[in-house]
Parts: sequence; C-alpha cells; structure tokens
Amino acid sequence: MKKEERTLKAVAITFAALIALVATMVPAQAQDSSPKVAVIDVARVFAEMPERDEISNKLEEEFAEPMAQLQQLEEEFEGLRERLERDEAIMTEEEKVAAQNELRQRAAGLQRGGEQLNQYMQQRENEERNVLLEKMFVVVDAYAEEQGFDLIMDKGRMLYSAPALDISDAIIERLVQ
Repeated sequence: MKKEERTLKAVAITFAALIALVATMVPAQAQDSSPKVAVIDVARVFAEMPERDEISNKLEEEFAEPMAQLQQLEEEFEGLRERLERDEAIMTEEEKVAAQNELRQRAAGLQRGGEQLNQYMQQRENEERNVLLEKMFVVVDAYAEEQGFDLIMDKGRMLYSAPALDISDAIIERLVQ
C-alpha cells in the first residue's frame, strides 16, 4: 500500500503544480491581450438612420385608407349617438332599444376594428424596424471586424461608459454613405 500512497501523493503534487502553473499564466496572457471594447448608442443611431423617414412615410401611406375608414365609422357612430340623444324624447321604447343596441354593436365593432388596426400597425412597424436594425448590426459587425473590437455593447443598457468608447458617430457615418 505504501507504493500506491506514494503514487497518489505524486499525482496530487503534480496536479497542484500544474494548477499553479496555469494560474500564473492566465494573468500574464490577459494583460497581453486585453479585449478591445466599444459602446454604441443604438437608439441614437437608429433615430439618425436615413431610411427611417422613408419607412415612416411608407407606413403612413399604407395605413391611410384603413385609418380613413375607421375615422368614417367613428363619425357614423358619433352621428348615431347624437341622434339618439336628440330624438330620445320622441322615440318609442322599441326605437330606443333598437337604437341603443345598434349603438352598442357599432361601439364594439369600432373597438375591435381599432384594436386590429393597431395590432397590424405595430406588427408592420416592428417588421420595418427589424429590417433597419439588421442593417445597423451588419454595419456594426463589419466595423468591429475592421477595427479589431472584441466587444461592442449598447450604451443605453449601461450605467456608465467613457465617452471615448462611443463609436456611434462612426456607425452613423457608415450608414449615411
């Protein structure tokens, strides 16, 4: 058993020496190759992208007709509501009930239509925003590779970063070209 104990002790010493050697090498390597870091103000870069105005106009045109239709339905609803208020005193009970039912149905239809239109508008805005963000990220990736950056973080999600680390202007310049 003595021989096995010596072998285990030798393996343990060798393992401890190896760990110590690796531990002394890691700080030296980390000092020699410290990562190159930058930050980008994604919200600012996105706001200054030239395509934003084009996309905004495109979406405005795309939703002009549905918005006009919804506006017309709202005006019809408002007219019916005003008529009910105005003529309520001279209406029969059946006419009042029928008008109130129609008013409730139109209100529910308006609400559904408005919600559906809002959801679709948000979906389209998100689709267009994602296209722009993808374009921005391609430019950021290319810039990072060219400049040798190891890490680029969103400035909006950080508590602090030195102004010298901000590459937003360089990215905006590339996007405008």
